[in-house]
Parts: sequence; structure tokens; C-alpha cells
Amino acid sequence: MNKKYIKERARSKAFAKISFIELENRTYKRDIKAGGDGRLSVDLLKTCLRSNERELLTWQYIAKLIEIDE
Repeated sequence: MNKKYIKERARSKAFAKISFIELENRTYKRDIKAGGDGRLSVDLLKTCLRSNERELLTWQYIAKLIEIDE
């Protein structure tokens, strides 16, 4: 496997993870606004959202590093 192939795979994985986290965050925000989802309390949903927001920043940084790698 050459470096270009590995870089493209890494890029795809990072952007897939970012997309999934963004989808989860939209779901958390919707459920918080609705007063919960029936399984999790609003407080727990807010904790999950905060955690996911940090995770998103991490993956965005990883994606940036992949993009600037030569």
C-alpha cells in the first residue's frame, strides 16, 4: 500500500466519523429540546452532547492534520 492510498483511507474514515458525530449531536439536541427521549434523562443527554462536541473537535483536528500531511 502506498502513502496516497493510506492517506485517502484515513481521510475517508475521519470524515465518516465527523459526519456520524454531527448526526448524533443533532439527535441529542432534538431529544433535549423534546424533554428527553424516554430512555435517557435530559441531564444525561446534555452530558453526551458535551462529550460529543469535544470528540468532534478532536476528529476535526485529526482531519486537518491528514489534509496537510504530504
